[in-house]
Amino acid sequence: MVNSISALKQFGLSEKEARIYLASLELGEFGAAEIALKSNIPRTLVYDVLERLIDLGLISYSIRSNRKSFAPSNPEEMLAILKAKEKSIKKILPELKALQKKEGYPRPKVQIYEGKEGMKSAMDNLLNYGVKEFLAYGSSRSSFEIIPAFMEEWHRERIKKKVLMKILYNDTSESRKKVKTHTNSLQYARYRFMPITLESPTATIIYADRVVLQSWTTEPFAVLITNKEMADNQRKYFSELWKIARK
Repeated sequence: MVNSISALKQFGLSEKEARIYLASLELGEFGAAEIALKSNIPRTLVYDVLERLIDLGLISYSIRSNRKSFAPSNPEEMLAILKAKEKSIKKILPELKALQKKEGYPRPKVQIYEGKEGMKSAMDNLLNYGVKEFLAYGSSRSSFEIIPAFMEEWHRERIKKKVLMKILYNDTSESRKKVKTHTNSLQYARYRFMPITLESPTATIIYADRVVLQSWTTEPFAVLITNKEMADNQRKYFSELWKIARK
């Protein structure tokens, strides 16, 4: 039931709509009182939800002896609804593309990822982007402290995909210890130490046209900036730091 509700929510239904639709499939033909009892939703709310489902084509109704009864549509009707939506979008797609800015200075795109799950998404975005190299610098703290199991698997996948990691660590005892204890994750990687002894939970990652600013604190977050000019400038900055860094 939980999985079905989740899937229906992705389809576009609210939780109440999903619960009433699932209950309607079990009841077949029903009245408002029956569906309220079956779905455990107050009868005062049931009519509004039913109206929404009728509008979507997932519920139909009939009137017999002055009594309104309802019935669910075949679940396959949802596929027809999706196809109709896809057809509508394809029809106006040329118009939407025409509205999209094609010339001029592209505006930077900024996305924020919060919490451990957000950090995982930000890291997965990098790995799934298709680049063969990324640059990183600044952090003397380890992502392994925040999401250790995930980072171990992430590096295994990185190495499998042969994505080269070039990283500049702050020259701290913690960073030196990190490169000795996480040798597996440093395969297919090159690293150096910047002449900076600051203990810092922040890091910067550069790949493609993206710059990711990370904060590996107890409440971690990342800011993803998509902007080619900024990414190119960050690469130049990284290149200069690499020249003065220690091996």
